[in-house]
Amino acid sequence: MSIENDNNFNFLFNEQFEKIPLLFRFSRKRFIASIVVMAVSFLAGMVFMRLFYDSGEYVKVPSLGGYTFGFNEYNYVFLILMIVCFAIIALIAGWIVLSKMFEQRAFKKATELSNMIFLTQRHKRAVEWSNWKMHNRDY
Repeated sequence: MSIENDNNFNFLFNEQFEKIPLLFRFSRKRFIASIVVMAVSFLAGMVFMRLFYDSGEYVKVPSLGGYTFGFNEYNYVFLILMIVCFAIIALIAGWIVLSKMFEQRAFKKATELSNMIFLTQRHKRAVEWSNWKMHNRDY
C-alpha cells in the first residue's frame, strides 16, 4: 500500500512491512491461492460428509423378549477425512487473520511515526515563522 503524496509514510510503512515475517506477508497471488485451497477443502469436506452418511449400514440386534433393535455402522475413515478438511480451512483462516493483524499493526506504527514527523516539522516551521516575525517588526 502506498500513498502518493506522503513519502515519509510510504518509507515508514515499507520499513514496518519488512519487519513482518515472510510467511505472514500476503500478496494478491498468495491470498487468491489460499482462498482456492479453502474452497477445494470445503468441497472435499462436503463430499466426505456425504460419503460418511451414505456408508451407514443398519444392523439388527436381537434381544431378550422378542424385541429387536438396531444401530448404524459407519465407515469412520470418511469422518476423519472430513475433520481434516475442515481443520485445514480453520488453519488457513487463522493464518489470514494473523497476517492481516500484522499488516494493521505495521500500518498503525507507520501512521504514528509519520504523524510525529509531520507535527515536528509543523512545530519547527511555526517557530521559524515566529522568530522571523519577531526579528522583522516595524517599530
